[in-house]
Amino acid sequence: MDQAVITPAVETSPVVELRQYTLHPGKRDVLMSLFERKFIAGQQATGIRLHGEFTDANDPDRFVWLRGFPGMADRPRDLDAFYGGPVWQANRDEANATMIDSDNVLLLEPADGNGFTLARKMASTMVATIYLLQSPVDPGFVRFFHERVAPVEAAAGAPPVAELKTLVARNNFPKLPIREGENAFVWFAAFDNDDQYHAYVEKLAAPRGQEAERELRARLASAPQRLVLHPTQQALDRSREPYKYSLDVKGGPHDFDFIDGEWTSKQWRLKQRGVGSSEWDAFTGKHWAKVLLGGVANVDTVEFPEKGWSGSTYRNFDKKKRQWSIYWVNSGDGHMDYPGQAGGFDGDLGLFYGDDMDDGKPVRVVYRWMKQGPVHARWEQAFSYDDGKTWETNWVMDLTKVK
Repeated sequence: MDQAVITPAVETSPVVELRQYTLHPGKRDVLMSLFERKFIAGQQATGIRLHGEFTDANDPDRFVWLRGFPGMADRPRDLDAFYGGPVWQANRDEANATMIDSDNVLLLEPADGNGFTLARKMASTMVATIYLLQSPVDPGFVRFFHERVAPVEAAAGAPPVAELKTLVARNNFPKLPIREGENAFVWFAAFDNDDQYHAYVEKLAAPRGQEAERELRARLASAPQRLVLHPTQQALDRSREPYKYSLDVKGGPHDFDFIDGEWTSKQWRLKQRGVGSSEWDAFTGKHWAKVLLGGVANVDTVEFPEKGWSGSTYRNFDKKKRQWSIYWVNSGDGHMDYPGQAGGFDGDLGLFYGDDMDDGKPVRVVYRWMKQGPVHARWEQAFSYDDGKTWETNWVMDLTKVK
């Protein structure tokens, strides 16, 4: 096994690098696999903090990531430890072979003077907006952003979740170039999915949004850059509250009312579970679901056209226990997973825990459901092979309602 799944923790950084890499066509997955198997744990071991790794929704050959440091004095020491250490030395040729350019790097600090993190703020679609200003980012611009820009963005559906500005300092690790002589202000927004992001863009076209944009444009040296980013599953997992295995999670009888109807889905499933793999198999699903008995029971079926098999899920709510039980049947063998998973929803988040076997090994299982408005939902499955200490997400499903 190359790398264990890192237990999520909230680590903030006063010094941050926003790194955009241009890669050779078709090489992004190669580099991202190296990151997840080798470079995340390798950098963390030196004291570097990883704040997210992302694909670019608009450029299949761009890789974007964020890393942080406890302070500027730590940066050269930590970078020298990693790039001079065994992990990078053993894998640098393979990594460098994927890259056309790795010098598009902004050295930043939190705009509010506090530590930067995206932990507990990460969502399936993250947007980083980069403003390059005509003058340094001073308190006056930050106040203008908060009073005139941020309220418009929030009203359109994108309240800022983090803000950074150029850290005015000499590059104290010149082996890795950074962009210099620029005045950058970067803010992040989080969306449940791409459709939610597109709805936000439409709302920004309203007169109020245009007025704020005109005021902002007078302060900019160039047009804003907007990066529409999809975090890796490992980055999402690191950003969240750790799973706490429990068979006593409660819910309500109408938790699954939303599921009634027909859905389509995008599916991602790890090709190998429990071995530190970062290779995912992508396919689609077609779903039909029916809520029964006034909400206390429901059934759904899913077909996987590319795979040639299907499955069905049965759920019932025990009113006395205030808890759901979930059972899955695979068309391949007709076996019903038993005792299944138990749990419920707290708001839009549902957690369901249980025990199972995976290729002869006992595992703890969690199903994570996220309601995302009237026509979207997300489901994830994770296994723990060490009694709940660490978890590996191995199956993800993004659903869109069609009827």
